[in-house]
Amino acid sequence: MRLTAQEVYDKLVNEDGILQLEGQIKFYLGDVNIIVKQRDVVGNIMQEWLQGWLDKRGIEYAPSENTQMPPDFFLNPDDKTKNLLEVKAFNRNRGPGFDIADFRMYEEEIINKPYMLNVDYLIFGYDMNDDGVVTIKDVWLKKVWEITRRMEDWPINLQIKDNIVHKIRPGIWYAEDTARTDYTVFESLEDFISAIEEAVFQNPKTHNNAGTWKAAFLRSYKQETGIDLSIPRWSEIKDKYDLKSVRKLEKAKSDLAKATDQYEKIKERIQLYHQKLHVEQEKNNVGKVGKIQDDIEKQKKNAEKAKEKINKAQAKIDELEG
Repeated sequence: MRLTAQEVYDKLVNEDGILQLEGQIKFYLGDVNIIVKQRDVVGNIMQEWLQGWLDKRGIEYAPSENTQMPPDFFLNPDDKTKNLLEVKAFNRNRGPGFDIADFRMYEEEIINKPYMLNVDYLIFGYDMNDDGVVTIKDVWLKKVWEITRRMEDWPINLQIKDNIVHKIRPGIWYAEDTARTDYTVFESLEDFISAIEEAVFQNPKTHNNAGTWKAAFLRSYKQETGIDLSIPRWSEIKDKYDLKSVRKLEKAKSDLAKATDQYEKIKERIQLYHQKLHVEQEKNNVGKVGKIQDDIEKQKKNAEKAKEKINKAQAKIDELEG
């Protein structure tokens, strides 16, 4: 039986009810057997479990011989350019900590094999309790651009050690509260490719290939699919994925509104004090005149502070919008 990645997902979730199942990891050595309670072990075992599930359900596949690059399974053994399935798993109580691919290998691979961009990522979010009981909390089927994001200094989230780029890392694609998310995942294949191109340019190890990388990719992609992709410049799209800067801008605008409101109220207060001062001066009430004049000076200092807040907030807005 041959199934697509979507049909595998549907069978797992809807027919076999994987979200309602429980399991344990047991290890036998000699006459000693234990239940494994280390949560990190689960992620490495899920790919083997899925292979066993495919075998038991009679679903055809060919395993990949390259463990460094996706996919894990070719669901169409006769055409290894279609129905490509990569399996990932992570502790649902933490963020996704798995690697997507080696960056240098990946940016070369999608030129030589642009169909790699069609890999479906079957992702399990698991939990393990203190007794070692494993449950699957979430299952997703995603394309690569739906699980990757930018980072602060790079256009794509990367593992960098000693200033050397290593792996492409995932983002948070399932966040309901974006207030806790600094960067959103990419909205499209085109934006993902734009980020890869910029990272090729930025990475010292690939910088020399940056001038021809995009043209080579587009040529290869069209030859494979017949589609002319339109890839935006990274500088044109990078800000829409930066929620941290968006929140900073919103805060600066809020600070400006508050400081402006405060400044206007202080001006009104000073005006009222001047009216009172005029009345007391006509009455020749020296004591009250002196007190009102002191109050006016205090309000003028408050107005200067409010004006400083206005200027600071406006400067921040100009910086972020610029």
